[in-house]
Amino acid sequence: MSFRKKHTSPRSEQMADLPEAEYNNPGTLRTLSTSQLNSGLPYQRPVNQEKVDKIIREWNPRKITPVIVSFRDGTFNIVDGQHHTEAARQMAGGRDVDVPCIIHTGMTYQEEAQMYADLDTDQTPLTPRQHTKALVEAGSDPKIMDIRQLVEDGGFTWALDVQTGVPYEIAPIRTLINAYQLLGSAGFSRMLALLAGAWQGTPHSLRSAMLSGMALFLKTYEPELDDQTFIACMSSVSPDEIIRRGRIDSSIALRHARIIWESYNSRQSGGLELPYRFKR
Repeated sequence: MSFRKKHTSPRSEQMADLPEAEYNNPGTLRTLSTSQLNSGLPYQRPVNQEKVDKIIREWNPRKITPVIVSFRDGTFNIVDGQHHTEAARQMAGGRDVDVPCIIHTGMTYQEEAQMYADLDTDQTPLTPRQHTKALVEAGSDPKIMDIRQLVEDGGFTWALDVQTGVPYEIAPIRTLINAYQLLGSAGFSRMLALLAGAWQGTPHSLRSAMLSGMALFLKTYEPELDDQTFIACMSSVSPDEIIRRGRIDSSIALRHARIIWESYNSRQSGGLELPYRFKR
């Protein structure tokens, strides 16, 4: 199967004989012009020109796979295959061409995002950030949605797009998910409140090493830790100092949790120091 030069036909005629289809069926194979295809939806990764160039260099018409498309609200949305579609356009000198598509109807935006997260047809796997962004757009993963809500409730933003480096912006993906799994919803929310209170959302206080150390520290001492005392003690400790001193240990989480513990105890008064309870 090969791409063919564009032949214009009205969209209504394109869909007139499409049977009613559901997300979980194989879809309907048809040919559409690239001019009819919409891409760049929030759940998708941006088109990468280097990848488009690679597709063009390695182009083999015998290995072309159909573009996965969702027909929703009168628009043909590319769910998977936007890089191949862009490569086809560029190979035609920027002109629109006809491409083979598998078209699904009856899908919601959230189902499209979930399909995008599930598909493994792309040669380059989604990064954790891209995969998480797709799950957020789909709204299908209760854990991811709870994390996002707790982050926002705590006055933070979860940088699932481009990092800007502003205060209260959390960029780590896996570390934040791991902290949530370790602490649970209430403990996770408490950790965010301690981070905000002690360091006012400074970027270095929200690096992966600090988040993993805070999660382990709080998990170890959550029954006996006084939050206001922690904030008062740790607000004078630089996150950079914790990170610098933590580099000499082995486990990332343990070494930073240990530095937090040492810093907290060194600023305590009245004999209320926390005993050493880390298991490693």
